[in-house]
Amino acid sequence: MASELIMMCQHDGKFAAIRMNRGHDFGTIIHKICARWSDLDPDSVILNYSLKDTEHIILDNDDDLTTMFQNAELAGIDDIMITVRDGARFFMDEVVQVTPIAKSDTGKGKQILIVDDDDAIPSFCSHKKVKLLSSDWSDGITAVGQRFEGGASDFKNVLRKFAIERGFEYTLSKNDKVRVTAQCKYRTVKKCMWHVHARIMPGNEYFHILGMDLAHTCGFAVRTLTNPHATAELVADLVGDDVRGKHQTRPVDVVKGIKRDYGLNISYHQAWWGIEKARGLVFGDYVKSFSCLKWYVGAAKSTNPGSHIELESDEESKRFKRLFVAFGACVQGFNQCRPLIFLDAAHLKGRYRGTIMAATGKNGNQGIFPICFAIVDAETYENWRWFLEHLRSILAPGREITFISDRHTGLLMARRDIFPESGHGYCLLHLKRNLRDHLKGTTRAYRERVVSEFVRCAYAPTREIFHQNMTKLLSRDDGKVEEFLTNLRYENWSNAFFRGQRYGEMTSNVAESFNAWIEAERHLPITILVDELRKKIMNLMSERREEASKWGCQICPEMDKRMRASFNESRTWVVSAAGDGVYEVLSFPNVTVDITRRICSCQKWQLTGFPCAHAVIAISSCGKDMTEYVDPYYFSQTFRCSYSTSIHPIPTVWMPERPVDEDFLLPPLCKKPPGRPKNKRIPSRGENVTFIRCGRCGKMGNTIAKHAKMLCNFGPKCCKGTRQL
Repeated sequence: MASELIMMCQHDGKFAAIRMNRGHDFGTIIHKICARWSDLDPDSVILNYSLKDTEHIILDNDDDLTTMFQNAELAGIDDIMITVRDGARFFMDEVVQVTPIAKSDTGKGKQILIVDDDDAIPSFCSHKKVKLLSSDWSDGITAVGQRFEGGASDFKNVLRKFAIERGFEYTLSKNDKVRVTAQCKYRTVKKCMWHVHARIMPGNEYFHILGMDLAHTCGFAVRTLTNPHATAELVADLVGDDVRGKHQTRPVDVVKGIKRDYGLNISYHQAWWGIEKARGLVFGDYVKSFSCLKWYVGAAKSTNPGSHIELESDEESKRFKRLFVAFGACVQGFNQCRPLIFLDAAHLKGRYRGTIMAATGKNGNQGIFPICFAIVDAETYENWRWFLEHLRSILAPGREITFISDRHTGLLMARRDIFPESGHGYCLLHLKRNLRDHLKGTTRAYRERVVSEFVRCAYAPTREIFHQNMTKLLSRDDGKVEEFLTNLRYENWSNAFFRGQRYGEMTSNVAESFNAWIEAERHLPITILVDELRKKIMNLMSERREEASKWGCQICPEMDKRMRASFNESRTWVVSAAGDGVYEVLSFPNVTVDITRRICSCQKWQLTGFPCAHAVIAISSCGKDMTEYVDPYYFSQTFRCSYSTSIHPIPTVWMPERPVDEDFLLPPLCKKPPGRPKNKRIPSRGENVTFIRCGRCGKMGNTIAKHAKMLCNFGPKCCKGTRQL
């Protein structure tokens, strides 16, 4: 019997040749024909063929298809001419009537087509036809000799999709890297002979189909919403591109997407495992990622001169301990930023957990400037000391640095040991949370009043004002506030006593913004994590370099906006000159401004390093250039210099497939905690959390009450815009 035919299809005067075999059913033939002529509707296609003395034989189902193969075998032909008609137009042009058929002398009756042209029921419930992305899966297995360059996994993936779209089940009687044999699930029960056998060819090491029989004799196969072959491996293959573009792909989104795009129902468990397998295929294995670190460190140093990257491991066990990364472009760029560093640490969320420590600065346009980061096992004194020692080695000698951070014990001790002369400001936001927690048990109104008075003490510009507010703070105290302030030195949280210059920065929001900025990357294997952070910082520097090249103002736009606002606020004030650059500003109350010494009696100019409203009107009244009294850190040219050096790419095409023995590195010993891993941050005690809805993307989230603007707290994760960093 003929196993393969060439169909010469004719429609609207155009011809097309389509190859078919006995494994194809009638639906597959229709699908291939409609793929050649896009104007055809699969539900209204009429097929006729002619053979010897018989003309216009109708081809309408699988039985007709089998009969056509048999007739072609008897006639000894390999190709058949088929006429393709669009039933919708055909029945409008011709009236088909049902009439009795008289039998000929041979006793054979003629075949007729009965059509009900008056069926209007579908018009009452019309649906838009949607073509599933899986529609091409039915052509995955075609003929003997078909090649699969991806080996056994590629063949099994195509076979899995083929079975799902055709609507049948199979079992693997042979399954290894050399050969794979699939048989119909009902081979034993219903004697179905469907099978496909493929094996690897020694010449090119590709998988080839060596034998098959695609004819099912076990029954009618129908594609369904559920299929046992819709496994996690299939999900991994379908969502690989999504996981590459979105590291935090959610299983619930995968379940909905596969139902919408492929017409398959999968469970949450299958989606979760599929995402995990896709991450392994896209980003590599967590264990193997540690072995790539030594190569990556060497490649990063060679492609980015001036970088300070140190990898520390245990020599005996060859296990990873710590990694410090500071790219040369970041080190050089920070010299053009204010001598202000924000320190913080955040938990990693990969298989081996760990902690990422980061030092972040602030550029002249009030945006974050990443300086360096480190990956360690935990936030301890030893790790903070090690991190700060490397940080000191990359800073310019003799430059006085001010640090702002939370009050982690290990960080405080390490900072005093490594930077004993530097000023250290505590984050006011963390102090407010700690104070609320310390006042637990009192009324909410009392707590908020105490916190409000505490904030006024922190912002007080002079010691006299500070003591006035401190007296008011302790006037109704029952001993709890005084106990809270016992181990809290004034110089670490109050403007009036602070040593050094903190440029008006009272919180560590810059460090928190950096942690939120890299939240998606904290799930990745270590080598991919470091490289993704490099890419992110590289893109950030490139974007800001391009942005700054378009600025036409001498001062950074954000600071120029502040100066204009200060001028609009002070334009009605009266200024009197006292001589030698000293002016009296009648602003109710009156203040004294000395533009030569760059001081104002309101203390704001000294605290922020940027002219206050009193200074702006005093400088304007004497006709001097405003930019002469602005710190160079806020100049546009300084901003451009901070981003003048680029971070260079690291081509992973150079990475060896297997590391040599001396480069082999094991992951750290990590005991998995009980329960499901927590991916969301747990609010600390005393933290006042308010849930809001983002005005841009409509998602629900939380933000700190009376602190963050009620915009989008999702930052870079917002689907319709990102918060400026």
